[in-house]
Amino acid sequence: MTISGKKPENSTSLTNDTTASVRSLKAKEIELKYATPLFYSSDDPPTPKPPRVECYLDRENHIRHMVYIGALHHDQLVREVLEIWQNINHLDKYNNLIDLRFHKGDVGWHTVKEIGRQWDLFFEGKAPPVRTAFISRHIAFNLLIKAMQALAPEHTFQAFKTKQKAMDWLAEAT
Repeated sequence: MTISGKKPENSTSLTNDTTASVRSLKAKEIELKYATPLFYSSDDPPTPKPPRVECYLDRENHIRHMVYIGALHHDQLVREVLEIWQNINHLDKYNNLIDLRFHKGDVGWHTVKEIGRQWDLFFEGKAPPVRTAFISRHIAFNLLIKAMQALAPEHTFQAFKTKQKAMDWLAEAT
């Protein structure tokens, strides 16, 4: 079907499948949403308000960068992470870089365990063999990650103090 009054070469096809154009629009919005690189540093930190999780996809290196910013509560953090996962096509193809340097809350045992549980549920028990690097300057968090790795050997994650060391470790996987 074409729009009347227009030349055929300029006409827009109308279909009954309105979800196709909505999916296409949503894919473009997601592409734009996660297309901006994150260049935060100690000299140029993000604004802590509102507390949020930001994400950037490095398609070339297959890395999903996530930055936790501000005082995120456990429930908000888990909810935002799940929303990001659902919006990314081929999530299983990306290694993960989780930057906690700008997080003002407490990412403790319960939060890490819940996100791991949600990851397994998201992939219906068949989680992909991807690496997850955490950037944190807190010694307690680094010890927590070592303990989690020991308890969950099917996951490959490690904590780092600098972004460069985390990136180098992720590059070894490719």
